[in-house]
Amino acid sequence: MSLIAVYRPRSNSEALVVAALMQAHGVAHVMQGGAFSSMYPGALSTSLNAQTLLVEDDQADFARALLAGFLNQEGVAS
Repeated sequence: MSLIAVYRPRSNSEALVVAALMQAHGVAHVMQGGAFSSMYPGALSTSLNAQTLLVEDDQADFARALLAGFLNQEGVAS
């Protein structure tokens, strides 16, 4: 299985909520950059501390549908 980027959270707290949503619905995921951003907290405006939600390719559509319920679609990766 390959991983696909489906969302880029704008804050660490948003990343935690998104990860919890994925876990609650059984979506296998990785929050890329999550560990690094916790070392240097602050605005997620640079590639140094940005986080990206990665999911398995066969679960990408389901993950996007879960996110669409409460997130602005500006952060969805193409």
